[in-house]
Amino acid sequence: MAQTDVAKNVYEMVDRTSPSKATFQTDGGSATMDFIVDRSHLQNLVSGLLGRVQKANDGTGSLKRILPAAHPYYDWMFASKITSIEGIQPNGRYDAFLNMRDPSINFITDCAMYLKYKITVQFEHRPYLMMNDDQTEGITVKDVKWYYDLNDNFRLFDDTCEYLRFVDIEEQPNVEFLSSPNGQFRFLTPSGNPPHGNPVSNQNGGGVQIRIIKQKVKLTWFFVPYEIAFAENVTAGFGKVNQYNFWGYPAGSLLLEGFDVKRYPPPEQLFANDPLTLSPASQKLCDITFTFGCFIPPDDDVAGDIPTGGSYDKFKVAYGHNLLPRPGSIKYYYVESEPSAAFPSMLPRPIYESYPMQRLFKVF
Repeated sequence: MAQTDVAKNVYEMVDRTSPSKATFQTDGGSATMDFIVDRSHLQNLVSGLLGRVQKANDGTGSLKRILPAAHPYYDWMFASKITSIEGIQPNGRYDAFLNMRDPSINFITDCAMYLKYKITVQFEHRPYLMMNDDQTEGITVKDVKWYYDLNDNFRLFDDTCEYLRFVDIEEQPNVEFLSSPNGQFRFLTPSGNPPHGNPVSNQNGGGVQIRIIKQKVKLTWFFVPYEIAFAENVTAGFGKVNQYNFWGYPAGSLLLEGFDVKRYPPPEQLFANDPLTLSPASQKLCDITFTFGCFIPPDDDVAGDIPTGGSYDKFKVAYGHNLLPRPGSIKYYYVESEPSAAFPSMLPRPIYESYPMQRLFKVF
């Protein structure tokens, strides 16, 4: 069950006028609530309300998450910030030395203890789907084939479907124009003569151009361990197209161009091994945004004799970025390299190799 002990044991404050508030507008909303919690639940308060994430360390690359707490009334909003913690009913003193994780640092020793605490929690919309670990485990696909060379050799991996939770998508469509080496526009006038006696040419913009609709697709994975920025399973996908359908995009239509990382400390500091030095370090989290170039040619513009089946549905993907328009018919055809005289045994290659983009969303 996803509910934490802390979420079960915080109680909303009551007054003649509710201290809790909510506000909504056309582009979202937010809410604040005041709760009372016993000191016994204070230790796990931060992760119990705001959530936590860490590697599962089970060899699958999946994550272990504590989900942020949902608002009891507006359950599409989740705890995003604890804005205040105040003690109520003094109950002696506390010697911080007894529980200091690193007593070698400079720290304040004395503080007051209270029986109960008043906490103020802010709730906000999240731009992604919430799923607990049991849900992702239930939809994990075992033994997916990752074809990694022209001979269709493969390795197996588990698709843990982490890309279905804590992931937001953004699309930015644009248009490109590709000049054709064949074909020419001409001016048509009643007399049949070009205006001013100047025939159109490629130099003055008269060449045939092919309109290509492409998109920038950005997938942002929120609240994940910073180790993802160093992961081989991420860099292995650079400059490659999706080997399988992914997020509704057909195989071959997504080209991984790079990623951006926003790094930050977690709400509750944990300690782990640094991914580079392997020495103890404070845990860091990040939001990582994968940027793809997307090309899905219109069905009517794709030639009818595209190779399918066999090797062309594995490492080679005969679609999307691996298609080029042929001058004359202006239809898209699959292309690949030809063996050279110097290397007659060289296997033909597509424009772009393929990669299962599902592997991007794994932290080993």
